Amino acid sequence: MDAEDPRPVVRRILRISIGAWIVFLVPAAMHAGWNGVLALTCTGAVTMINFLWLEQIVNAVLQPSPHLRAWKLMLRSLARYALLGAAVSVAIFVVHFDGFSVLLGVSVLVAGIMGEAVISAFTA
Repeated sequence: MDAEDPRPVVRRILRISIGAWIVFLVPAAMHAGWNGVLALTCTGAVTMINFLWLEQIVNAVLQPSPHLRAWKLMLRSLARYALLGAAVSVAIFVVHFDGFSVLLGVSVLVAGIMGEAVISAFTA
């Protein structure tokens, strides 16, 4: 099995995630109106940024380096989770976004990854 270049895979995940965002717009709008659409968009964007940041961290770990600073990598990883938690908490408790739409926004990336898994399973 040959190793696939990760860039097209990440692009496909992002494209499928955008498609999932479009599909999720309908239930979010029906459930909470424009507030739901805004919640879906904000949390979907935060999740996408988090995914791209995770990709950079994984690339840093997998690169051969004579001076890998584990503490620096650990801080970046913990900061990523703290930022994601803070963003979702602000969306729900401060801005009072609808929880259903926030969860749909977080699920956008999950749908993208699942779509890529299906594509990979049928093309392998």
